[in-house]
Order: sequence, then structure tokens, then C-alpha cells
Amino acid sequence: MKLFKKIVVWSLTILNTLIVLAMVLCAFSVYLRPADYPNWSYLGMVFPFFIIATLIFLLVWPFIKWKYCAISIVGIIICWNSIRNYCPFNLFQDVPEGKSLDILSYNVFMFHSYHEGKTDIVDYILNSKADVVCLQEASGVKEEKLFSTLNAVYPYIETGESSGYECAILSKFPILSCESIDLNTTSASCNSYEILAYNDTIRIFNCHLESYKLNDNDKQIYKQIIKRSVPIKRTTQVEESLNIKEGVWWLESKLAKANAARSLQADKLNSIIDNTPNKYIIVCGDFNDSPISYVHETLTKSLKDAYTESGNGPGWSYNRSGMYFRIDHILISKSFISYNAKVDKYGQESDHYPIFCTLEMQ
Repeated sequence: MKLFKKIVVWSLTILNTLIVLAMVLCAFSVYLRPADYPNWSYLGMVFPFFIIATLIFLLVWPFIKWKYCAISIVGIIICWNSIRNYCPFNLFQDVPEGKSLDILSYNVFMFHSYHEGKTDIVDYILNSKADVVCLQEASGVKEEKLFSTLNAVYPYIETGESSGYECAILSKFPILSCESIDLNTTSASCNSYEILAYNDTIRIFNCHLESYKLNDNDKQIYKQIIKRSVPIKRTTQVEESLNIKEGVWWLESKLAKANAARSLQADKLNSIIDNTPNKYIIVCGDFNDSPISYVHETLTKSLKDAYTESGNGPGWSYNRSGMYFRIDHILISKSFISYNAKVDKYGQESDHYPIFCTLEMQ
């Protein structure tokens, strides 16, 4: 009996140690530039699974050998910043009176539902009471009827010239300038705006970074991998069956390619931000990357994540195909304080949920 117990304890110890090491590897993968290490670039996506496994061990060890809780505790301490970025917890705060603005970032899926006769997305934007709204995949925003509807609440609307997915800004404050940022690709878009608020100039970057370009068949492969069902059907020019391993490699090739391209876009955008003289800077949009990624790590070198500062929970902002990730972000300069950031689980008209927060200007 003692031998059996020793075997169980040592087996659990080894497994716990391996899981913690994997969690640490995922957490620190954010420092590996995907353009240089494409095959390591998706480790951040599996980070939550290792957090959960580590916490399970933390709950189990007290019933076996409580001292072995130290393995999980050490791992949590090492990865604490990444854990907080992924799943922060903050107390609700009353917004102080003074210079503040409500900002909403929303990938509106090209207003598909509006053009099909539904007004849910537009009604949501108008009822949000946001002072500034940054939209991604906003093609059609200048269509006469849609523009006039939005313009009734937002007197200032700019789109800029986009080479990829169109970005737009709606503002209750005057827009002083609008400039398109060239990210050296036709698959991403970024606009830079200056708005005048409370006699101060705020620089806002609104972007849609490289997409994974997963089609319906790719998403079906992902679902089948998660469910461990076989065979997997992939449709290209012909239909062929893939086993789980082949399905994983198929998706990995797409993820690695997109992550590599996005890392270059993040490098360039970060360089521009570093050379921006404005005291007040906001970077928001659809980054197509989670908080545990090279892109997020790069863009938060000199900025803060508003959701990490004042949000709660994982805040998944993508709502399709069982892919639960927060890929929409609002980043702010240190001259802002964030209050009550949230991903609003609103509707299914878009494949993204909107992200909202209140910013106080210091």
C-alpha cells in the first residue's frame, strides 16, 4: 500500500511539474517574435488550459500531501502577470467627475445585419452613450442612410483610406486629423486620429491586424479536434479525411503564417506609437491576438491594457466556432485611468462582442 501511494505521489508530482513548466513556457512565449519563431507563436492560445490544470493540482494536493502545493504556487507566482493579463479581477469603481470619456471598440462585421434590414448593431452603438466609437470591418459606414443615422448622434465621422478591412471612428468630440497607417500589407488596416477633448488633443489608433483567415471548413476542423472526433473533413478542391494529428498540423500552418505577419505589423505600430508626442494615446481594435501573445506584449511596452486595469474575467470577445479568446483590446497611455472595462456579451449579429471602458484624463 505504501509503495502504491509513493508511486501515485511521484506520478502526480512529475505531472504537476510538467504542467507548470508548460504554463511557464506559454507565458514567456510572448517574447518570441513569431516572424522568427512561427511554430511557437500559438502557445499563448493554450495557456488557459495549463492554468486550469495547475489550479486543479492546487486543490488536490491538500488531500494528499499539502506541501506539494508549492509546485503550483511557484508556477502561479512566475506567471502572475500573464494570468492577470488573461483573467484580471478588479473591484467596480465609481467614475470620478472630471475629464473623462467613454470609449467603445467594436468589429461590426461589415454591418451585415444592417444591410439585411436589421438595426441591432446600429441601435447598440447609438444607445451605448459612448463619446468615441472605434469600428473595425466597417465598410458601408458611409452609405447614405447608415451614415445619416449615425451622424445624428455622432457629428464627427471619419474612415480614412484603408488597404484592408475598413476602420472608422465616430466621435462626439471634434476630429482634428485622420491619417492612414501603412502596415505594409493589404490584409490589415490602421488609422490614426486626433480628437480635441477638454482642450486636450488625444491620439487614437484604430486597427484591424492580420486575420487568421479561417474559413468554415477550418473552423469545423477546430471543433472536431476539440471534440476529439474523427475523421475530419477538409474541403479544398476535393474532399479528404484528416485524422486529429493532420488536422492540428493543418491549422498550425495557418496560425503560424498569420502570427508571423501580425508580429511585423505590431513592431511597426509600436515604433509609430513610441514616436508619438501626444500625452494621451489610445490604441484599440481587433488585434486578432489574445492577451498572451507577442502582439499584445509589444504594444503594451509603453501602454496599459484598459481591460487588465479595470475589467473582470477572461472577457472573451470572439463569439464563433467555440473559439473563446479576447482578441479585441483597448490600450491606453499612462496619462489615462481606466474604469469598469467590459466585453459586452451583446447579440450575435457580429462575430465579435464590443469592448467598452471609461477613461479619466490625468
